[in-house]
Amino acid sequence: MTRDDRPPATSGSPTARRTVFAIATGTAALCAVAQVALFAARASTTGGSGPVVELALNLLVDLALPAVVRLPRTVGALAILVTAVFAVGMSLAPGMLTWGSPGDLAVTPLAAPLVVSFLVYLLPWRQAFAFAAALALLAIPIWAPTWTALYMALSATALPALVALYLKVRGELLRSLRRRAELADAERRLLAERAESAERQRLAAELHDIVTHHVTEIVLHADALRVTTRDDDARAAAEQIRHAGTRTLTELRDLMRVVTNGIRTTPAERPDDDTGGDLAELASADRATLEVTGDPGTVPAVVARTVYRVVQESLTNARKHAPGAPVTITIAYPGDRVDVEVRNAPPPRTADPTLTSAGSGMGLIGLGRRVSLLGGVFSWGGDGDGGFTVTASIPAAKPYEGVFDPRM
Repeated sequence: MTRDDRPPATSGSPTARRTVFAIATGTAALCAVAQVALFAARASTTGGSGPVVELALNLLVDLALPAVVRLPRTVGALAILVTAVFAVGMSLAPGMLTWGSPGDLAVTPLAAPLVVSFLVYLLPWRQAFAFAAALALLAIPIWAPTWTALYMALSATALPALVALYLKVRGELLRSLRRRAELADAERRLLAERAESAERQRLAAELHDIVTHHVTEIVLHADALRVTTRDDDARAAAEQIRHAGTRTLTELRDLMRVVTNGIRTTPAERPDDDTGGDLAELASADRATLEVTGDPGTVPAVVARTVYRVVQESLTNARKHAPGAPVTITIAYPGDRVDVEVRNAPPPRTADPTLTSAGSGMGLIGLGRRVSLLGGVFSWGGDGDGGFTVTASIPAAKPYEGVFDPRM
């Protein structure tokens, strides 16, 4: 196959070309059957060999029709050649190369309309109409033109070309409109997501302002109480309240940085006392078993505080829902992430229903959202033996840096 005979890339996708090949094969078989039936129904002519030659030439075009997908110009040239043979035979030796006489109307091959239609679909319209015009001129006996011959020639060439061109343009227009609709739908979804993200940021900022204001007041009053009171227990409680409030403000600041500007904390920038709290003290206070492997210094402060919050919330839930049950805390720092597992055994006694119903039920859900903001995975559920397990896996440092930047 030469370079000039290859169909253009715009003639359709591989799936469309396979469909065209299937249609061409099916219609070629139908044309061959129809031609054989006509041959069997016709009587011999004066030339004797006319029906046989005509059948052979028509079957040649039918046989070549499936190749129109790969060799459209070759098949078109074959149809023109067969039409020229029919026209010459009809004029110079009636009945010798075709059936009948010059008064008969069928000069083009039976499959000529199909050849023209496939050429219009597969080739640029100028080339396709050039083939159709050549077929039409050969099919019209210009030495003895008649209106009937003109009608038959145009019906076999120009009419299928126009119909095929209409269907091709209509299909391209529908595909273009469908693509436009898909792009418009994708743009609407993108705008909706951006609007939703902007609204979430606005609500987060408003919530941050409200909570920060009131927590700051609590910290200031606790600090004032710590300075002015003479009672050691009250001073210790005030110091604990001030420390908890300060830690809450720090966590709020980190979460707001994640929501609005992305994470920019690295292990080197992490203050030594900005990890949320001492996990060993937290576990000891709840008489839980703590197992730590790896270096905690491989994760940034915001991840360390999230780990602390996961353990803290899990221990709180264990106290409420499984009082007296042994709790095991396992934390691993492989280097690129931190893996946390908090598991409590089946409780030895029934939990206090007043205490279990006092919570909002949003603690674990909130932790899941917080972990997911950091690019981690969070899960919880029963272990099938009456116990309960909370797990979290959070990337360390930069794998999630900039993911939450709204400018991206």
